[in-house]
Amino acid sequence: MKFNNGDIIHGFRVTNLSHIQEVDSDAYLMQHEKSGARLLYLANNDDNKVFFISFRTTPDNSKGTPHIMEHSTLCGSRKFPLKEPFVELAKGSLNTFLNAITWPDKTMYPIASRNDKDFHNLMDVYLDAVFYPDCLKNPQILMQEGWHYELDNVDAPLTYNGVVYNEMKGALSSPEAIMEDKAMEELFPDTTYGVESGGDPEVIPTLSFREFSEFHRRFYHPSNSYIYLYGDMDIDETLKFIDQKYLSHFDARNVYSAVKTQSPLPKRKIVEAPFGISENESLEKKTIHALYIALNDHITTEESLAFKILSYVLVDMDGAPLKKAVLDAGIGNDVSSAYGDSYKQPVWTIEVTGSEIDKREKFISTVDLVLRNLALDGIDRNMLEAALNRTEFILRENDFQGKPKGLLYGVRAMDLWLYDRDPMQALKYIDDIKELRNNLDKGYFENLLLKYVIKNTHQVLITMKPERGLTEKKNKETAEKLAAFKSSLSHEQLEEIVESTKALKERQASMETEEALKTIPLLSRKDLKREIEDDSLIEEDLNGIRHFHYEVNTMGITYLNIFFTLYGLKEEDIPYANLLTSILCSMNTDKHSYVELSRLSNAYTGGLGFNVSAYSRYDNSADYTPVFAIRGKALTSNVDKLMGLIGEVLCHTSFEDTARLREILLQEKSEWDMSVFSRGSSLVMARLSSYFSKAGAFAEQLGLSYYYFLSDLVRDFDANSDEIVRRLAEVAKIIFAKSNLFIETIGESGEVSAVKDHLYEIADDLPDGNVYQKHTFDFAEGNKNEAFLTSGKVQYVGEGGDFRKYGFNYTGALRVMETILRYEYLWKKVRVQGGAYGAFTQFLSDGTAILCSYRDPNLKQTLETYKNLPEYIRTLELSDREMTKYVIGTMAADEIQLTPSMKGERAMLHYLNGNSVENRRKVNDEIVNCTVEDIRKLAPLLQSVIDHSSICVMGNEEKIHQDADVFDKILSLPD
Repeated sequence: MKFNNGDIIHGFRVTNLSHIQEVDSDAYLMQHEKSGARLLYLANNDDNKVFFISFRTTPDNSKGTPHIMEHSTLCGSRKFPLKEPFVELAKGSLNTFLNAITWPDKTMYPIASRNDKDFHNLMDVYLDAVFYPDCLKNPQILMQEGWHYELDNVDAPLTYNGVVYNEMKGALSSPEAIMEDKAMEELFPDTTYGVESGGDPEVIPTLSFREFSEFHRRFYHPSNSYIYLYGDMDIDETLKFIDQKYLSHFDARNVYSAVKTQSPLPKRKIVEAPFGISENESLEKKTIHALYIALNDHITTEESLAFKILSYVLVDMDGAPLKKAVLDAGIGNDVSSAYGDSYKQPVWTIEVTGSEIDKREKFISTVDLVLRNLALDGIDRNMLEAALNRTEFILRENDFQGKPKGLLYGVRAMDLWLYDRDPMQALKYIDDIKELRNNLDKGYFENLLLKYVIKNTHQVLITMKPERGLTEKKNKETAEKLAAFKSSLSHEQLEEIVESTKALKERQASMETEEALKTIPLLSRKDLKREIEDDSLIEEDLNGIRHFHYEVNTMGITYLNIFFTLYGLKEEDIPYANLLTSILCSMNTDKHSYVELSRLSNAYTGGLGFNVSAYSRYDNSADYTPVFAIRGKALTSNVDKLMGLIGEVLCHTSFEDTARLREILLQEKSEWDMSVFSRGSSLVMARLSSYFSKAGAFAEQLGLSYYYFLSDLVRDFDANSDEIVRRLAEVAKIIFAKSNLFIETIGESGEVSAVKDHLYEIADDLPDGNVYQKHTFDFAEGNKNEAFLTSGKVQYVGEGGDFRKYGFNYTGALRVMETILRYEYLWKKVRVQGGAYGAFTQFLSDGTAILCSYRDPNLKQTLETYKNLPEYIRTLELSDREMTKYVIGTMAADEIQLTPSMKGERAMLHYLNGNSVENRRKVNDEIVNCTVEDIRKLAPLLQSVIDHSSICVMGNEEKIHQDADVFDKILSLPD
C-alpha cells in the first residue's frame, strides 16, 4: 500500500515520505493527530517484522527511574494482569527479538516476529504495558524490580535487594563503566547525560514510589513517543489497531522532555576517580587515562560518518598514528577509541589502559601533539581510503549476525529522530560516502580534527586510580548505614519491614491464575514450522585439498572459511596457537609491514578473523575436531586480493620483531584485564565444562587458562622472548600445512570459481606437512569446585556435569525443559526472589549440562536452588495450554533469520559434528510433540548431573571467602 504526503490513515497524517535505497524501503513519517504520537514506517518485503515504541526519558538524577520503569512496565497491565507478561511472551511466542532497553535519554520497547499473528500479539502486550502498567498501583513491583529493604526477621541484618539494584552493582563493577559515569558527569553537568539513567546503586534506594509514578505520568504519553514499524505487514490494519485500541484514547499535550544542549566547558577539565581491585592484586599498570571530547549538537551525518572513520584511522587500525605514539612513549599497554553518536552531542573517547598515575601529563601532551601535527601535516591518505572502503563494505553488507536488520535500522533512525531531526537521513549513507571519497585529497578530515577536537575546549581528561579493598570498604559503609538505620527504627517499624519482605516473597512465589494466563494470546502447535532445512555441503577435491561449497546468494560477496586441523600439536602448544590469532596480520611479513597489511585488508576485503575452536561430535564430547580457522570476506571481484593476503600472513609472517610482539601481548593482556569480569558468565561456563568434557577442556585452554598463560608471557617476556618467538614459529609451521587444510566457500558458482582460480595464492607456499592421526588432547579434568576472586560486587554461579556419562541420551524434550527452567523455575528463584539479573541453562546434545547465574548477589542460595531442580521437574504440573506455550517458545530460536555467512557456518558445524538432517528432524519432532510427562521423565537425568556436579564461581572476594567451604580451590585472577 502506497501513501502520499498529507494522507490520513486511521488518524495518522503522512508528513514526509521517501524511498531509501540503502535499506530498500519506502519510508513514511507520520503524526497521530489526536494523541501527538510520531510514527516511522519502513515498507518492504522483509517478513521479519519489527515494532517498537520509544519514549524520550531525560532524568535529572541517578536513581535509575528510567531503567526501573523499563523493567516494571512489563510486570502486568490493564489487559494482561499477570505478574510478568514479558516472561509469558518469552515462554510462548515465536519472536525473533523481545526486549526493553534503557539509554541515557530514551527508553525503547522493541519486538520482532516473522509470524503475523504473533507480531500483532506482541505489539498489543507492549502497547498495553507502556500505557496502562500495573506498577503505578502496586508498589511491590517497584520493590521487586527496583529496590526494597529486606529483613527476614527482626534480628537479621537489614539489606537492600532488587533486580535493577543488583544489576547495576554488577554493571558498575568495571573500571571503565565507573570511568564513563564520572566522565559524563563532568562533561555534561547541566544535562541528562550527567546522570546515570541505569541507576547508581548508592542512589537507587532513595527512589520513592511517588517519584516513580510521577516519572511515568510525565514521560509515558503518546505525545512523547516514537513508534516504529518495519517489514511486510498489513499496514492499514496495523495503524487501525494502534489508533483504535490505544492512541485514540489520549489527547495531545506538551511534554517537556527535550535534551538540553550542554554549553561548552571553557577549558579542558581534569578529574580523578578510584576503582576497586582485590587485596591480592598489584597496583602496577592498573591506571586508566581517558580523554572525553563532546561535539556540538548539529554535526551532520556526513561529518559523523567521517568521525567514525577518523577514530578508526587514528587509534584502532593497526599502525594508527595516535595509538603508535602513545605506546611508543611507554604510557600504557593498550590504546582504544570510541565514537558515540547516540547522544544529542556525540562523544569521542581516547583511552589508554595499563598505565601509571604519573603518566597522565605525558598521555595528554602526546595526544595533543600528535593530533596537532596530523591536522597540520596531513593524515595518511592510503589509510583514510582503506578505512573508507571498510566502512562502505560494512554498511552495504548489513550483516547483523541474526538480529533483525529492521530493528538496527530503527535504532539508527532514533539517533536523529529523538532530537527533532529527520530520521530518514540517518538511514542514508551513499551520498555521504561519495562526498567523503571526493574530499580525501582536500583536507576534509584534517579540518574535521581541527574543528571538533583541537579548537574544542569541551573536554574532560579523567584518570582512574586502582584502590585495594575499595569494594569491601563501600560494602562495609552500606552495611553500617543500614545497621544505623535499623537501630533507629522501633520494633513496630521493624515488624513492618519483616511483613513487607514476607508479603513480597509470597507474591513472587505465587502462581499465576489460569484466568490471568489466558489473557496472553497464544499460537497453536499447528503454527509451528516443522520442516528442517537440508544444509548439506558440496564436497570436492582440489589438488589434494578438500573444498566444501555452501550454495547461497551472497549478493556478490565471497565468504571464505579456511580450516587447519590441530592434531599435530601437543597440549602445551594450544595456547600458542590461540596467541597466533592475535598476531597474524598484526606483525610484519616478508613482503609488507603490519601497517601495510592493515591498509590492504581494509582496502580490498571485508575483514579477516582468526580463531581456534573445537567442533565436538553432537553425541560425544570426547570426539571432537580441533581447528585453527581463518574467516575472510570480500567482494568477489577482490577474491584474489583476499586469498593473496591470507597466503602471505599464513606462510610469511615474521615473529622476530620482539618489540612489536611485546606490544601485542600487552594490548591483549590489557583487553583481558578490562573485560574479564563482564565476560564472567561465559568464562565460568567454559571453565565448568572443562571439568567433565574433553571438548570443554580443549575450549577452556582459550578461556581463563589462556588468561593465566598470557599473564605469564607478559611477566617474563624479557627473559623468554626468544623462546616465545621460537615456539610461535614452530607451532605455525606445524599448523599451516596442506595435510591439515580444508576450505569452505559460501556463495554461488561465481564465488566458487573465484576461489578455485586463486587457491594457489594460499596453497603454493604451504608445505605438504605430516599426516597426523585424529586424537583428543589430554588436559587434566575431573570434578572440581573452584572460585575466582574479583573486586566485583556480584557473582556468576555455575554448576554442571555430563549426563551422557550416566547413561542418559539427548532428546528434544531437553530443549523444552530449558525454556521452562529459564523462564519459570530459575527466573522466579534466581532473578525474582534472589535478585540476580538472570540465569542461563545449557543442555547440549554431547551431554554437557550447565546452570549459571548472571550478576547474582547470592552464592550458596543459588546453589541450593540448583539442588532442588530435579524435584521441581519430577513433580511438574502444567496444563495443555501451558505446555504448548513452552513448546512454542522453544521453537522461537529456529525463527531467527540467518545471514548467508551464518547459514554456511551452520552447515559446516553440522558436517563436523555429524548432526544429520534426520537427527535434527527427530529432535524437532520431539520438541513439537513434547508433553509434560516427557519433561517429568528428565528428572533422573537432572539428578545425575546434580549428584555428580562440579561448581565454578567468579565473584566478589568477600562473598567467596564467606562461602569458602563450598570450594576445593580459591584462585585470584592474574595480575
